[in-house]
Amino acid sequence: MKHKRKKAAGSVLLLSLLCSQVFADSSALPDTKSTASYENDIRHGNDLFKQGEYAQAKLYFKRALTSTQGEGQASQVIYYNLGSACYKLEQYDESQAYFKKLLDSDEFAAVSFYNLALIENKLGNRDSTIDYLSASKTVSNDEQLSALVDRQLSKLQNDTPDTKQQAAQKDWHAYLYLTPGYDSNIKFAPLEVASNESGGFIQGIALFDKVIAGADTGRDEQSLLFTSSVFLSNYFSSDFNDYNLYAVGLRYLLPVSQWRNSVDLDIKKSTYGHTDYQQIYAATFKTRHRYSSGDVLRVRYRYQQIDSLDTIFDYLQGNQQQLGLGYQFNWTADSVYLWYQLETNNRQNTVNRNYSPTRNTVSVRYENKIDRTNKVYGELAYRHSDYEPTATQDRTDNRTDYLLAYEHDFAPDWELLARWRFTSNRSSDTVYSYDRHLVMLTLRKSF
Repeated sequence: MKHKRKKAAGSVLLLSLLCSQVFADSSALPDTKSTASYENDIRHGNDLFKQGEYAQAKLYFKRALTSTQGEGQASQVIYYNLGSACYKLEQYDESQAYFKKLLDSDEFAAVSFYNLALIENKLGNRDSTIDYLSASKTVSNDEQLSALVDRQLSKLQNDTPDTKQQAAQKDWHAYLYLTPGYDSNIKFAPLEVASNESGGFIQGIALFDKVIAGADTGRDEQSLLFTSSVFLSNYFSSDFNDYNLYAVGLRYLLPVSQWRNSVDLDIKKSTYGHTDYQQIYAATFKTRHRYSSGDVLRVRYRYQQIDSLDTIFDYLQGNQQQLGLGYQFNWTADSVYLWYQLETNNRQNTVNRNYSPTRNTVSVRYENKIDRTNKVYGELAYRHSDYEPTATQDRTDNRTDYLLAYEHDFAPDWELLARWRFTSNRSSDTVYSYDRHLVMLTLRKSF
């Protein structure tokens, strides 16, 4: 976004001034680290940095870091200098890693939070920029830095966009997804029974939301949005498994302190095999909290009232509740996401079959950012489903899912996503046991 880049660029001067101050003071280090070699590396690094030779300066700082680590303790000044050099080289992931090592430092925490904000602004992450600026102000004892943070926060939160910035500040968002794929074992969704037939398919998803009141980020003020979505899935070999879902709703964003909260109310209608299937009334509450370390805590609760639109699906009428808890560990280029979900169902069922399982799901996901436009991730999930016994059924299921994916942002607002998923379901009622491979290639366009 153009206005974000301008703000970040305007703040680089402070980074340079702060770096120069640190470099000027770096010679006055404790005697335990003041070897001739160490001092020479720092001095040469400082000189090269001031001359704009950032790659060479980084080499000297890295050598100084190796020297101090060999003595058992790395200097905070070196971490700061390395973070600054990497910033100048636009090596933002590495720069973030060095600055994050200083977030518990009394001397460097405030300016490190500020520099992390500059990086997030460079990457176009407005919310994270504001979070880091707020953290910098919280821990800062420097009036000049605090005043600068206030000005940057004011610009980010209150600037009225000019004509060139209207697109960046638009009050609506839209996303389109197109996914061709292959299914090795097509599943009959209502019965959860595999057909033992394979085939290709194509899916399309359209999402649209429009701000009705407030700001769409929901960070500092309440906001209300209109939301809508369409999901279409068509198998080439059979019409029976085609599934369509249409939804409209409202989303209410309510920030409370450092928590981002949202409430969604949705009405959904679906078809299965081109026959009216279900109407669902859903309420979802979500909250998340981002810590200064970059880690994120998430909580989600969803209630769905499910009505049948055709008498043949009456056994699925009832309600469903889901409660999820997740924690995401974030590092420089890697993240690990842990998730637990409890699901309960209260359906009509049939005389012989129970369709009201209690499910417990745990999953772990690992992501690696190769660079700014490429990412890979893998996920392992395990789900245990327990059904209340009937006269003819005493069923428990154990399902394991494996996912591998590659994501590439090949142009602004365009993304390509390749996924492979393997599902293995084992049931005490063998008719529900199956293995299934899904291969999908998704093209996404955002507006």
